[in-house]
Amino acid sequence: MKKTYTFLFLILSIALHSNAQYNILDFGAVRDTTTLSTEAIQEAIDMCGADGGGTVVIPAGNYLSGPLFMRSNITLFFETGAIIYASKNPDDYAGKGREHGAADAVQANSLIMALGCENIRISGSGTLHGQAVRAEYQRDTNYDPQEPITGRDIAIADQYGADYRTKYRRVAPSPGLINLTDCKDVVVEDIRLIESAFWTFHLQWCERVTVRGVYIQSDESNGVNSDGLDIDGCRQVRVSDCLIDTGDDALCIKTTRSQDRTEPCEDLVITNCILRSSSAALKIGTESHADFRRITVSNCIINGANRGLNMIIRDGGHVSDVKFSNLIISTERKRTFWWGNGDPIWLIIANRTPESPTGSIRNVTFDNITATGQSGIRLEGMSRAIENIRFKNVDMYMIPENAVDKRSRHGFHFAGVKDLIVSECSMKWDEKSPETTWDKSFNFEDIENLIVEKIITQPAPGQKDAFSYKNITGVKQLTP
Repeated sequence: MKKTYTFLFLILSIALHSNAQYNILDFGAVRDTTTLSTEAIQEAIDMCGADGGGTVVIPAGNYLSGPLFMRSNITLFFETGAIIYASKNPDDYAGKGREHGAADAVQANSLIMALGCENIRISGSGTLHGQAVRAEYQRDTNYDPQEPITGRDIAIADQYGADYRTKYRRVAPSPGLINLTDCKDVVVEDIRLIESAFWTFHLQWCERVTVRGVYIQSDESNGVNSDGLDIDGCRQVRVSDCLIDTGDDALCIKTTRSQDRTEPCEDLVITNCILRSSSAALKIGTESHADFRRITVSNCIINGANRGLNMIIRDGGHVSDVKFSNLIISTERKRTFWWGNGDPIWLIIANRTPESPTGSIRNVTFDNITATGQSGIRLEGMSRAIENIRFKNVDMYMIPENAVDKRSRHGFHFAGVKDLIVSECSMKWDEKSPETTWDKSFNFEDIENLIVEKIITQPAPGQKDAFSYKNITGVKQLTP
């Protein structure tokens, strides 16, 4: 009986520790954005961790801080009206991340970091504010006009006399807001992440993560490299009910290489989100050193993005078993240097260097999607490395471009694809304001095994034919 009582006492002690609260004001934090509260907040986190875990409370008020480091078994809770502003002093960041075990510059330069932690939560109705520092415009002078991702677009812009090479540059200290590396059992919910100077929220090599109800915002024009949420080499991640409106990519799934390590992204669920971006709303790549497997994206709205759904595979990674469903996409050309043509869907395989291995995109479904864009839907493979692709019930409406350098051509463009099904899709054009560059509704080039059925469309204004087929081999069923 004595052993039983001892066991129950231990369980009660653990429960009490886990519910313990550590208010940062009790450790000397100051509600004043002219005074650093870094040491006080960190002391509260460290004591909470040393006591076995609990909740670190950020009361309402404005605080200034340098980098903070989470510990296992901790909830960092923001009360309503609590805002932590990132320090703009580079000295507050110098060497701090590496002192706590960060392996590279990306890991080491964020306002809140966690390295190898378990059972952590960041929640509440407060805000992390990056106070992003702007730089003057600078112009790129060197580019390859044949480079398929940005070079050819810059070349077209030059022909029209449009300047797409001038852009903002980040200046130090340019921290992100949250970086979690090698963490497990993570929840981030309900908080606001505003004006990050770099990747706002970076998940790297994490497992069992829930991101729910988070609002992320950075400046549309000046937010260079201010991605919203980057899921990098992670497993079992659920993202839901988020609103992301950013300069640069809103939600990016990638597999970077750091310290000779890269991990796959697999078992990801993204649903019920609203995305807006100066670049891609939702992207897989460009960093693609490892594979991407089993990913679903559903019930989302993409509005005002430069690109909607995007895969750019450059480093040899393989994408497989991905489904996009029940989406509304609206895209528009941006007037600045941002990548993209106002295309709702763009998949491309293009090696980063001549020595880079060639990746692949396989087993991808687009189902029940309504898209409006200033350019069309494009799939561009290498040696048919895009394979087993299905478009079902995808409706595309092309509208005129709001830029002088016209890039739009086909409504649906498929090149270098094996085993392609296009079923129950439609293509419509804005006949009141047509572009002279508009060409085919459906253009197929270098396709092996093609099925086209139950299509609703008409030729683009000024064109005679709606369909074009070039180098189609294997089984072919064409029933527009």
